[in-house]
Amino acid sequence: MSIHFEKREFWKDFLLNNLMRLSISATSVRNIGGTVYVAINDRSRCSIARLRGGDVEDVVSIGDSPCILLWGRGDEFLVSAGNSLYLVSGSDAWPVLRGGVGNWFWHAVEGDGLVFVQEYGGSPTGIYVSEDLRSFRRVVTNVDVDPTSRHFHYIAFDGGRGLLIATLGDGNIVRVAVSSDHGLTWRSVYRGPWQFVPVLVDGGRWVFGFDSGIARGGVGIYDVEDERWRFIFLRLGGHPHAQFASLVRFGGYYVGGLGSPTAIVVSEDLRYWYPLYVDMPIPGYNHFVSVEVWGDNIVATTGRELLVFNSNNVKEALSGEPILAPYGAYFDRVRGVAYMVRRGLWRFWE
Repeated sequence: MSIHFEKREFWKDFLLNNLMRLSISATSVRNIGGTVYVAINDRSRCSIARLRGGDVEDVVSIGDSPCILLWGRGDEFLVSAGNSLYLVSGSDAWPVLRGGVGNWFWHAVEGDGLVFVQEYGGSPTGIYVSEDLRSFRRVVTNVDVDPTSRHFHYIAFDGGRGLLIATLGDGNIVRVAVSSDHGLTWRSVYRGPWQFVPVLVDGGRWVFGFDSGIARGGVGIYDVEDERWRFIFLRLGGHPHAQFASLVRFGGYYVGGLGSPTAIVVSEDLRYWYPLYVDMPIPGYNHFVSVEVWGDNIVATTGRELLVFNSNNVKEALSGEPILAPYGAYFDRVRGVAYMVRRGLWRFWE
């Protein structure tokens, strides 16, 4: 497949402390070798662009939408367009994997010299692995891990422990599972009512962003050595749920992307989260919120904008009022117990 390169000028403005905002349908962002690449849903087409200064250029049109830039190394990229996974290499692009009808590929991660790709959508969804990016094989489905699950939500890799981590939903039992053999066999790490999307490997602990329809919001913290869970329940005033889509470490801070409502938030302690950017009018859960570290900056997408924050933006946000704060969650805990009892799953709760 041939690739079309062009330079495009998009409306942009600069807010306080040089926050950069580009009005484009940016659906994901990746820092690849120090260069920021962005996936753009462009008139129902999938385009990949490179950020240069205040503009994006070298747009690559490769296929259908939704469009997600999953992973890259050098001049090779993995891009989900429609239900196909494309490999972009140099001036060529071709499909290397096809998901289920209506499904797409949401996340990818590298570990032990392999690249893992996670499918999202209708059951069954798979996790696929490749050694050369040219051929992929499915190693597991969500049904293999938990027959009651609908799909995988996220994958991450703990390189220090050689563990592939997956989160699952919806309305199921096993919420977090791990594999020590590159996805061939799995064991559950958490079974219970709380559901997650993103996973951040943070030294000796894993941090999970809530994507719950029971609790108002929160983060789960798993101490890997002690095998202990701790939950911080968070509430965003005026909204029934605050659901994470992305989570990264930025120096001494945590930066999260909320899928519902659409927002970019920052925290020092995982308890109080301050707004860097909020776009309330986007309805439902926004799958196209992503956050990436780029040197001394944070780059984020919201599905209709590309945002670049610097350390001054972070400091300014932390001097304001938090929009996510802890709450007792007493009623929600009871609802969690009821969720398990209703499904006859009490004996499985970990």
